[in-house]
Amino acid sequence: MNEFATKAVTYLQSQPTLSIFYDPKEKEENILIFKGYLEKQTGVMKVSYSTSADIQKQYLTSIGIAPEQQGQYAFDANQIRILRVQLRPNTDYKPFVQMVDDEKNKGALIIDKVFFQDIVEKIRQFSNTVTVSSLVITAFLFIVSIILVYLTIGFTINRFAQEIEIMDLVGADPKIMAMPFMYQGAVYGVVAASISFFSIMVIWLVANLVLHDHILFKFIHDMMSSVGLQALFYPSWFFVAFGAIELGLGALIGYLCAFFATKHYIK
Repeated sequence: MNEFATKAVTYLQSQPTLSIFYDPKEKEENILIFKGYLEKQTGVMKVSYSTSADIQKQYLTSIGIAPEQQGQYAFDANQIRILRVQLRPNTDYKPFVQMVDDEKNKGALIIDKVFFQDIVEKIRQFSNTVTVSSLVITAFLFIVSIILVYLTIGFTINRFAQEIEIMDLVGADPKIMAMPFMYQGAVYGVVAASISFFSIMVIWLVANLVLHDHILFKFIHDMMSSVGLQALFYPSWFFVAFGAIELGLGALIGYLCAFFATKHYIK
């Protein structure tokens, strides 16, 4: 999620855009006059004019829905008029925001304005919230996993208390006695990580098969592809690497938990 947010922010910053939304009652000629004024400003690459219905149709076409099939989708009855001002990278957007405010103060029926910086800040805030929440949940699950493995290995050691005592009496090295339990902890970690990984893969596979033709799925796919994360939608080495890392971490956590358990129970 954090990777997506980072790439999305970079993508938006590379294409600074100011969108101006007009009430359907605003006269088109007034909008076009303001459009011409904006096009003459320094730092402006392009100014486009469209309605909300035009944008919906363009998006449906971009995700592969033919115009003759678009009738099943609802379009705005009251079409909002939109001016989209694309600025050059690193252009100061504040003067343009002020121009919009001035135009509205003159009586233009401007409903709202949206600049990429607002979206960037919202994405950052959302990303930070998700990151903190994920860290808290991960830390909680990590602690629970450690406790479970620690107790499980402890119970196993107690089951073999008599055998361990005999080995201790004959002078067996505690490290040798502890080794099978440490390997057992590693196996527990791998099994737990495997269940987690395959559960994620099943959910991913079902989502791809069931929602593949859904417009929301296509929208998410389009957004992810625009920021370079299209590999998440297809079988790739990313999933192999993700699985290997998860299994490795599971084995390491299980091994370390068993190590501390044997230190406590086997003197």
